[in-house]
Amino acid sequence: MGNRIGMADGTTVEARLAAAGRGDLVVDLRSAADAPDAVRQWLHEPSAMRSFGAHVPRWTYHLHRSTTVPAREYDGLAYVATSTSSRLLPPDGAP
Repeated sequence: MGNRIGMADGTTVEARLAAAGRGDLVVDLRSAADAPDAVRQWLHEPSAMRSFGAHVPRWTYHLHRSTTVPAREYDGLAYVATSTSSRLLPPDGAP
């Protein structure tokens, strides 16, 4: 089993998406005009988003945040509830 980075706190974009339902989801922000007022407000205000790439620093990952306004910066969001660490492929490319 790989390292766990833990759940995001309730103020981040990913925590809000996790709270919206169980499992993976894709949200089309272009159709947000039909969303409830509270959702539209949240999409247009600055929110924290955890931000790291292929390498997640073991001890300081919780400090890697950026500020985003989801409706302004994205057409959609994809949330993956559970993922695993990457693994090297064998030299012949077989899984």
